[in-house]
Amino acid sequence: MATDKTDEKVWDFDSYSWTDRYDDAVQADQDMYARYDDVLDAVAEIACTTEGAQVLDIGAGTGNLSIRCAERGACVTGLDSSRRMLAQAQAKVAAKAGDVQFVLADDPFLHLSFDDNSFDAVVSTYAFHHVAHKLQPKAVREMMRVLRPGGTLALGDVAFRDAAAEEAARGRFDWLDDEFYLHVDELTAAVATIGARLETRQMTPTTWVLWAVKPDATRHGGGRA
Repeated sequence: MATDKTDEKVWDFDSYSWTDRYDDAVQADQDMYARYDDVLDAVAEIACTTEGAQVLDIGAGTGNLSIRCAERGACVTGLDSSRRMLAQAQAKVAAKAGDVQFVLADDPFLHLSFDDNSFDAVVSTYAFHHVAHKLQPKAVREMMRVLRPGGTLALGDVAFRDAAAEEAARGRFDWLDDEFYLHVDELTAAVATIGARLETRQMTPTTWVLWAVKPDATRHGGGRA
């Protein structure tokens, strides 16, 4: 069962044969990556609303989301653990206008080397499912930490309402493998710990866009002077 998986799985994207043809693969795939472009567009639209916004893209891969954010006027920092994917991303950016830099990062979701309140938005698509379920709340807190108050965390990924919904889907979709797919109820609880509310938009039977706004620290907790 999906809920029995541990955090011991390791992905080495630079060793996979499909890494250099990732873009072609996702465009052809109508299972996990159905409506791929629509999902990325939705995340960029939700998170990148202000010209010059500082945006962190985690799991930037070949740069498709980073470039969308830059085209909306954002200044983007893209993190990924794959040198081969980032090389493709950098080649794309070199041919386009926009403020984007890519940084190699071994563990980008759980250990962000940025100060608190550094970014106006943190975004990620089709990458958060590589974080083990039991570590996802920690990853949410780390992403929220580097967000400024009023900033947006926006994710697009394969997701299910809860573990039971994932198990039911596994009986319908044989392409679901041993990834740590997102559970909306768990992410709702994780963002609630900092006083935020998770918003959701279901894009396909198995793909969701999820986002939350970091509350103003002066109002979080309800205290008064």
